[in-house]
Amino acid sequence: MRVFHITTNYPTRDHPIFGIFVKEQVASLEALGVECDVLYCNRKGRGTWMYLTYIPVIWWKILRGHYDVIHCHHVLSALLCICTLWPLFKKCVVSYQNDPTREWKINCFGLVHLLFNRIIIKNDSEYLKRSRTVYLPNGCNADYFVPMDRTECRKSLGLKEEDAIYVLYMDSNHLGRPQKRKDRFMETINLLKKEYPQIEALELYNTPREWVPAYINSCNLHMISSDFEGSPNSVKECLCCNVPVVSTDVGNVREMIGDIPGCYVVSEFTPNALAGAVKACLRNADAFKGRELFLAKGYGMREVAIKLKELYETV
Repeated sequence: MRVFHITTNYPTRDHPIFGIFVKEQVASLEALGVECDVLYCNRKGRGTWMYLTYIPVIWWKILRGHYDVIHCHHVLSALLCICTLWPLFKKCVVSYQNDPTREWKINCFGLVHLLFNRIIIKNDSEYLKRSRTVYLPNGCNADYFVPMDRTECRKSLGLKEEDAIYVLYMDSNHLGRPQKRKDRFMETINLLKKEYPQIEALELYNTPREWVPAYINSCNLHMISSDFEGSPNSVKECLCCNVPVVSTDVGNVREMIGDIPGCYVVSEFTPNALAGAVKACLRNADAFKGRELFLAKGYGMREVAIKLKELYETV
């Protein structure tokens, strides 16, 4: 089977974490024997108009590639593919990275639903009621993200080895995304400092992949303060490292951690609610053992790759 992946986010030397989940998903498919080609439509440092220059490139690659399936990652990739008219003749799949109501500036779901054979949604969405939609969040590489000694990780990274309570904040965009609500995150940290003066935010932006497991394992917990998400990969990576998570009720976070003891999902999107959940989390954070409970839900990289390959075979 030959699959052509079109994506508008993909890691590069200067942005090693940007779209890393696409690269890792492609690698997991190749491990199952799926032949994959990837086109990264990169406009970083250039205007949005640069995306238009990829339309003839996409058209030509599909013409020459003899692909069985076209997989577009992010709705913008799907729109570029639609401009080539290939969805009228080829089997096409698109992965939304956020809920369709949140992805892109226009409501183009109807067009995508009309022209694409399957639409992958990664959160609990009203759009899952549509006939061609499927629920399939990204998987996590549980062989790479593993529990490690906290003290040794902190020492290797030059962090405070004793006493400090580190709360992890992650954003793959080095400029920061408004939806992540860093302001709410920092307000929560400031509230917590009144009771825990040793608490600190550990912020990761565009961090090289080889350092991420050590940074995660250096932390006492991960907090998500976002207004919305799809299926945040940082949650999966932390759980695989046995690091507990506190989060606003966004994306599919409740499905991932809502029944795992030691993790907390808050319905009120306020610093006070998050701070209360963090306090509860810290009481037993050192004894947290959520990895196996999380992986039992089927979020392993290989398990998700098998489901995705089956989806390709279905279309």
